[in-house]
Amino acid sequence: MHFAVAEIDVLAADMDLLIVGMLEKDVAGAHRGGADALDHALHGTLSRLRQGGIFTGGFGETLMLARPAAPIRAGTVMLVGMGASLAAQPAAVGNLTGLAMRAALRIGAASVGCLLGWSELDIAEDQVAHSAAAMMRGALGAIDAQHGEGQAPPMAWTFDIRNGDATRTAAALAAALAAWP
Repeated sequence: MHFAVAEIDVLAADMDLLIVGMLEKDVAGAHRGGADALDHALHGTLSRLRQGGIFTGGFGETLMLARPAAPIRAGTVMLVGMGASLAAQPAAVGNLTGLAMRAALRIGAASVGCLLGWSELDIAEDQVAHSAAAMMRGALGAIDAQHGEGQAPPMAWTFDIRNGDATRTAAALAAALAAWP
């Protein structure tokens, strides 16, 4: 298992699985990220799914898009509902990351891009490290639950860091990884 941090381009990411968080509602003036770029590339499909009640972005709701249309290069896109707002709820972001990791392990993804927190949320500066650590703990907890103390399958997991605080985010992720039992 290899963890990395980078800004992920949702259209150009050539990964087995691209995990994108989607809020229940578009927030006027909010930071726009992965879900907005996907919706644009898919000609408004995500907006229509939300409007039709098929995928509303409710907390923990998931939708897998296998072999999405060009220009999306990822083999599978997993939409994860983030509810109304998770900006002040690091543990909730960690739970969603665990959900996403379980899905990645289940489908045998070798390369994963995770755009759950930073792309769609404006996280307060004092919550960045807490949110990043919760995300790493969520991922590691899912691995442990599926593989116990055994060896996890080879996987390159990249956390998106478009929150503007890449150094602190990377440090918090690394510290949570180092502290894991």
